[in-house]
Amino acid sequence: MLSLFRRLQQRINTKIRITLGLCGIIISVLLIAGLSGLIPNEHKLIMQGRILLAESIAINSSAFLTQSDIWRMENNLLLQIQRHTDLLSAGIRRIDGKLISDLGQHAHHWTPLETDTSTDDRISVPIWEGEKQWGSVELRFQALAPEGLIGYAYDKLLLLLSISFACCFVIFYLYLGKMLKHLDPSQAIPDRVRSAFDTMAEGLLVLDARSNIVLANQAFAGIVERPAADLLGMPVSRFAWSLSSDSANALYPWDKALQQSQSTINQLVRLPHADGTWRTFMTNCSPVIASQGKAAGVLVSFDDVTLLEEKEIELRKSKEEAEAANRAKSDFLANMSHEIRTPMNAILGFTEVLKRGYSKDLESNQKHLNTIASNGEHLLGLINDILDLSKVEAGQLEVETIDCRLHHIIHEVIQIMRVRAEEKGLSLQFTPLTPLPEIIQSDPARLRQILTNLIGNAIKFTRQGGIEVSTRLHQKSNDYTITLSVADTGIGMSQQQCDQIFQPFVQADSSITRRFGGTGLGLTISKRFAEALGGDIYVKSAEGKGSKFIVDLPIAPVSSEALIPIPQLQEAETPTTETHQRWQFEACDILVVDDGAENRNLLEILLTDAGLKVATADNGQTACQMAEQTPYDLILMDVEMPIMDGYSAVAHMRKKGQTQPIIALTAHAMKGAEEKCLAAGFSGYMTKPINIDHLFNQLAKLIKGRPVDDVPQQTQVKQSNTSALVSTLSGNTKLHSIIDRFIDKLIQKLEHMQKQLLQDNYQALADAAHWLKGSGGSVGFGVFTTPADKLEQAAKSQQSQQCHEQLKVIIELSERVKMGRVQPTHQPAAESPGMSDALDQTDNDSSSVKSILEHPAAQKFHPLPDRVQSRLATRGEKFIQIINRFKQRLDEQLPTISQALENGQYEQIYQFAHWLKGSGGSVGFDCFTEPAYDLEQAAQQFDLNSCRAIVALVEALNQRITLADISTTLH
Repeated sequence: MLSLFRRLQQRINTKIRITLGLCGIIISVLLIAGLSGLIPNEHKLIMQGRILLAESIAINSSAFLTQSDIWRMENNLLLQIQRHTDLLSAGIRRIDGKLISDLGQHAHHWTPLETDTSTDDRISVPIWEGEKQWGSVELRFQALAPEGLIGYAYDKLLLLLSISFACCFVIFYLYLGKMLKHLDPSQAIPDRVRSAFDTMAEGLLVLDARSNIVLANQAFAGIVERPAADLLGMPVSRFAWSLSSDSANALYPWDKALQQSQSTINQLVRLPHADGTWRTFMTNCSPVIASQGKAAGVLVSFDDVTLLEEKEIELRKSKEEAEAANRAKSDFLANMSHEIRTPMNAILGFTEVLKRGYSKDLESNQKHLNTIASNGEHLLGLINDILDLSKVEAGQLEVETIDCRLHHIIHEVIQIMRVRAEEKGLSLQFTPLTPLPEIIQSDPARLRQILTNLIGNAIKFTRQGGIEVSTRLHQKSNDYTITLSVADTGIGMSQQQCDQIFQPFVQADSSITRRFGGTGLGLTISKRFAEALGGDIYVKSAEGKGSKFIVDLPIAPVSSEALIPIPQLQEAETPTTETHQRWQFEACDILVVDDGAENRNLLEILLTDAGLKVATADNGQTACQMAEQTPYDLILMDVEMPIMDGYSAVAHMRKKGQTQPIIALTAHAMKGAEEKCLAAGFSGYMTKPINIDHLFNQLAKLIKGRPVDDVPQQTQVKQSNTSALVSTLSGNTKLHSIIDRFIDKLIQKLEHMQKQLLQDNYQALADAAHWLKGSGGSVGFGVFTTPADKLEQAAKSQQSQQCHEQLKVIIELSERVKMGRVQPTHQPAAESPGMSDALDQTDNDSSSVKSILEHPAAQKFHPLPDRVQSRLATRGEKFIQIINRFKQRLDEQLPTISQALENGQYEQIYQFAHWLKGSGGSVGFDCFTEPAYDLEQAAQQFDLNSCRAIVALVEALNQRITLADISTTLH
């Protein structure tokens, strides 16, 4: 209905609208005059006469009634009927309702009503006898107008209004037809200008200050499909314009130009077409400025850009398709990158272990070399797959079927991943539940990749407790299947997350990538590998209770004689060989320039040990002075130093004609840093923390040096699960008494558990297992978490056999714990407040650490390691002295920095961060490098909250530093 009204309104031209308005004014005046009585009302006058007649008859009838002369009353009524032609009948009715006189067939004309109310065609007046009503006189008249709607046609006032409206409409329409020609503002526009407007292809409108149309050219009239003359005076808002902007408060371009008295250009508006489609117009509005500086009108142009917009949409679709294709390529590269990095991490990680001398015997070094070799072969196989691009594009994944030893693969992967687990204070163990075949037919590279992905994933999402790898052989008829499970005590997942976790690039929730990193491809790759091997992977998980990934692998039938017993599966025997490499250089003078004392001491030890003569300086100005006095063969220089930085210093040296090699040492590893150093005059570039082997390789290229190898020693070591277990908190001597108390309490609890199991008291057994599950991890024995949890569940479900099995595992672990029991050589320090209750808690994170991690500046470093130890702690007494001096200086500076935070001394905070960034990594504490860099940036930006969070983080890491004992390290 509304749309119909709008279309009808659009078809009424301006002249008709004005005519209707004027007619409405005339009719309103006449209607007011009629209602106020200025115009006589014929019906009202007639009605008044009838009432007067009825009253006179009633008076006469009362007089006749007093004289008891009824026949005279009747004669009087008959006389009135004869004299008044509109009086149809009359009658006299007594008070009891009896009609005693019927004149003019009154009984026929008078129909009794529910009430005696008089109307315009029937009047009833009472007749009184004294003070008492005797009866009534009834008069029936002709109706003044027919009943119903047709009766309104007899209303003289309505007839007057109708005739007046019709006459006025004709008169005003003819009159305005001539007058509007003289009042039309468009007549003021010369014909040549109007012709020019009409010949333009774009629509043009001239609007007044109220946005009413003053002039429209033929192009705009064609746009709205209305004659140009009919648009005169019409508000431009009459049309259903739509803005391209989504803002509900946005102004139309012409309204904006009128309000701001400024031109608006290239604004898009849309207008619906009669066929239901939308047309898009590019508008430009130029205001007409009046003398007061306000816009008295605006000229609007409309350029139809509908086709251009459609082409833009097509181009956007093409762009999205191209981006989708590009993402597909990126997905492929990310997938391959994930596969390559897994063995590469093992190769680089164990290479670094060998380089840093973490291994304490020759046998361990040989095991690391074997791991590097096996992962190198696996990496070569991955590269061959990548080169065969046609297979990947076709969605084909080939696997080989060869003899492989599954338990050896499991031990290799666990050995690789144990370093990462121990860094987070987690246990990682292998528990075979049934005997396994010694050899199976499968693809060892794919199996290794699957297991590495699953264990790595478990370590990533587990904060405390541990990871257990278990295997079980199933036989059903002639079908054999090995089930390999990786269970953790991590964050867990909901069922919805479990359903989609194997999709590419999917992780448990949107914050996972931010908190833990990763691309979400590892599980997808593992599932495809498992399917290619004829098996499958599925997951069981609950939020907050950990996850269990299960791999089913079908194998060929095996005989019972070919199975390896469980004790042998838990052992691995590997020949190992260790070689140690050192460097020896001819006598050369080296200048080390760094503002960090630890960096200078470290480099001095390393270079002196290699036969070099070392001098040091703590800033660029001192270095320039020393270089002018002594012709050094090589200079190692930091780039950020006080007084004079490395860039200025090297430029000064080159200007003085010094040509010796100068190597830049910097913590900046961003793109362009090396180019900046070389452009400044440096001969080479090295990042901090300093890579010692890379440093010597660089020196060997610049000055004469040769590697010196020790004589290799060969032996054979047997890795088993009978070695001593030591708490991850044992490095802190203050906690030795708590660890010992836990061990004593553990022995008592085990006796209690055995007793309760014999008495079938499962509730008490479950309670004891629950205590061990929480307390073990709290004091650094995370190996108890998984078996204790299994014991608790078995006790709750009253599974006697499972309770015996898990209790046996716990007893074996407790024997290993007693073997590694800490024996303090001095009186233990007093326990920290609240630490004595740690044995009965399941979460040992302090509230202060939790509050630190809530700040975005510290959140990315979550979770914090349980222990922080320098990677140089095993390299000798001189290194330990440097580490201890660094720890002592850090302890001295932290209270000062806390005070600087309170006073807002950002320059002091920046200097501390700069020192920590360079010195921490140089002495082997790499965990300080990135927080120090962030603290440096926050101090430069005067971000107090971030500075506080990062300093608190540094303090938490400092409290976790474990300083190695010199005598223990050397042995």
